[in-house]
Amino acid sequence: MNTGTQKQSEEQEFEDQNQFNRQSSEQSSDYQSGSEFDSNADLTELKYRNPANVGTAKLAKGLGMFSIALGLAELLAPAQVGELIGVSPRYRTFIPALGIREIAHGVGIMMQAKPTESVWSRVAGDAVDLAFLGAAFAGEENNKNRLIGATVAVLGVAALDVMCAQALSAEDWSDLDGNVLAPTTVGQSSARQSE
Repeated sequence: MNTGTQKQSEEQEFEDQNQFNRQSSEQSSDYQSGSEFDSNADLTELKYRNPANVGTAKLAKGLGMFSIALGLAELLAPAQVGELIGVSPRYRTFIPALGIREIAHGVGIMMQAKPTESVWSRVAGDAVDLAFLGAAFAGEENNKNRLIGATVAVLGVAALDVMCAQALSAEDWSDLDGNVLAPTTVGQSSARQSE
């Protein structure tokens, strides 16, 4: 009698172990297929969307993050930023206002799906920065070498801003209804077969 009960117990334990193994295997395959999907997210995005739009959107978001970081530095540490660009304390009083403007540009870019206007506003902000640096060149107390370096840096960022703004203005995202992440059929062949 004991051997019959022991045999049933062993069979039940064996069945339970098999069921556990099957469940673990199914969960593992679900997890693996999910991680493959995540790792191929960029490829999937590029497959269904216009690559030019994807690239421009990423550049715009990068400019937005840069704008916020620069604005925070100008707002929270105007003396250090002024020292870095070579302006005297008299000119440093304007730096926090420039920082607030930079943060506003960055937030505008990050909040829009297609931030054309916000990137163009960054271009206008670059003109303000260049005017500020130009005025600083007139001050004899300012470090001209550092001002030249700052001006070259602003001109480089301004060129990037203009390039991004022109690309955003030229690209047609109207088929996305404002959702840049929505899949499109740009460059894809039709699924319909002609009869």
